[in-house]
Amino acid sequence: MTWFDIMVPFVVGLFYLFVPGLLIAVAARVRGFDAFALAPALSVGATIVGAVAAPALGITWGALVPLVAAVLLACLLGGLSFAAVKLGLWDAPGVHRSQDAGTGRSAERQVAQGAWFSREQALFWLSTLVGAALLMRNVTNALGSPEWISQTWDNNFHLNAVRYIENTGSASPMTLGAMTAAEGDSTFYPGAWHAMVSLIFTGSGADIPVATNTMALLVCSVVWPLGVVFMMRQILAMRAPGVLVIGALTASFTAYPILLLDFGVLYPNLLGIALIAPVLALVAQLFRTVAVRRLATVQTLVLGIPAGLALALAHPNTLMSALVMMAPIFMARLFIQWKALMGGGATRVNVAVTTLGVAALLGALYVLWLVVRPPEEAGEMWGPVLSPAQAMGESLVQGTMGQGVQWLLLVLFVVGLYALVRTRRAPLWIFFSWVVATYFYVAARSLPWEDDRYFVVGIWYHDSFRLAALLPIVAIPLMVLAVDWLAEKALDVRDWAGTLGVSRETVVAGLAALGVIVVGVLGQTAQPLEDQVEASYIAYQPTDNSPLLSEDERNVLEALDDFVPVDSEIAVQAFTGAPLAYALADRKVTAYHTIYAADEQTWYIQQNLNKALRDSQVCQIADQNSIDYYLDFGTEEVNGGNHVGWYRGYEDLPQSGVLTEVYRSGDAVLYEITACP
Repeated sequence: MTWFDIMVPFVVGLFYLFVPGLLIAVAARVRGFDAFALAPALSVGATIVGAVAAPALGITWGALVPLVAAVLLACLLGGLSFAAVKLGLWDAPGVHRSQDAGTGRSAERQVAQGAWFSREQALFWLSTLVGAALLMRNVTNALGSPEWISQTWDNNFHLNAVRYIENTGSASPMTLGAMTAAEGDSTFYPGAWHAMVSLIFTGSGADIPVATNTMALLVCSVVWPLGVVFMMRQILAMRAPGVLVIGALTASFTAYPILLLDFGVLYPNLLGIALIAPVLALVAQLFRTVAVRRLATVQTLVLGIPAGLALALAHPNTLMSALVMMAPIFMARLFIQWKALMGGGATRVNVAVTTLGVAALLGALYVLWLVVRPPEEAGEMWGPVLSPAQAMGESLVQGTMGQGVQWLLLVLFVVGLYALVRTRRAPLWIFFSWVVATYFYVAARSLPWEDDRYFVVGIWYHDSFRLAALLPIVAIPLMVLAVDWLAEKALDVRDWAGTLGVSRETVVAGLAALGVIVVGVLGQTAQPLEDQVEASYIAYQPTDNSPLLSEDERNVLEALDDFVPVDSEIAVQAFTGAPLAYALADRKVTAYHTIYAADEQTWYIQQNLNKALRDSQVCQIADQNSIDYYLDFGTEEVNGGNHVGWYRGYEDLPQSGVLTEVYRSGDAVLYEITACP
């Protein structure tokens, strides 16, 4: 199968990522590039609203649910926007001095007028296309082939969850966790990723691995660069060289997006992190801590609600990541107000209200900090591995997770810091947001358990991979600022237009092209990036010794339709790829994920199946649950663990006389349980 064969699922994915969100954006009076850039976050928000509401209303999950949810949200938010305009609150509070707005623009021109297309927008579209093209190359190389699967720990759950949505008719995050939870346990699981994949799966006819890889390709090569370009458009005023290099930079990091395809596999974080940039931009526009204001107050509020919901239900820790990176924006707004008060440009009442508001936001963040976290033992395997200095060094050289120095990114980062301090043309909160994100990454890599490691990084399971993936979001603005500043200096050093006999616009265009070529070539040929793409390829490539699902094992799963009735259940060992019989063949299994809660009957089968000839309870349970087959995929586990004690009933099972071989491919075997009459 080639990547050209996924055209149908790709188009279906584009439809669900853009159409619902565009309805909402247009209702909020957003136009052009900004509407398209916000659409994925809004679409995911609408999808998750529909997923939660549908079961409560007795509606089965399907293709129309996200669209209906989007129409209803568009009507609601459009109505609020209309009312705000009529009441004169569209861009409240009004300002009388540019300092009050936090921008260099006058009050009369504080919000730039939007349009569906303009020459300025064309540059942002071109930058996005550059990033998309480079990322499509990298991601397809990293994934290998559309039908390959990630050979990692979490993939049993992620693929099976899509099948579970289809079979239960519900994509609600309130019930998705029931697939692996014990009776009485919480069934919540942030299922935005799985809901979106299910729409591609059912809407295109592609199988679940292909639908999953299509979604990964869309998130990495479309949603991510579009969101970052949108963020830069909202927070900085840039010349063409700065604008055009943004897309190339989004494709130059090892930390995101390829790292999260390789490790985990962390699909929910992959989606959530791609949505952080546009949400940060909305908040920066709301607090007027930007170089150019493009969105009115009410627009940022009504769009921020579904976009924030999308973050929370992609994964709660991506919402928390966004919130901690927003904290410097809150403080910047407070600083602006106090500075305006000192200069006579703000009243004491305004400053008091702002101070109380920021205090309330930080207080709410602290409460969420205490609540939105998994139990400590959930990430107990991720302890400190470096000294603080080593971890800080990784962050500075853009070589997180030991990937090695990325020299181009390092140089641009350092120049960007210099330009930020020297020119004061960009909001300083950009730097402090990088400091915040870097602090948590360094803590995850180096903070000992006894120094409150759980309190500091427990939200992210103490896992530095998730935190490393955040750093490009806050490093790219400084790198773009560097390119923009270098272009300005190049223009000032000599009258290139006169020397070359061309217009100044032509010189600027030439510098922009040069910047894209330099960043594109040096960024894409950097050894750490090439190594990360290769590592991901290896994590997906099926072989005879694949850690989750070998070629022989997949052959057996693909043959299940020929041998296993649709109402039969299959006994499996959860730490192999056998649970994927559910995702790939739609056959029930005794375990759907490596982390699962076995009920009493399942546990009894796992402990005693090899005794079926002399233990009548085994056959009684097997008959009650239609456990008629057993998949023997060996005892080697996906992460090299040892859970033999969980499966004493599978020891020497082929020699016990309990089974009859049905189908074999190499060492992978499907057996029928024939000991029970």
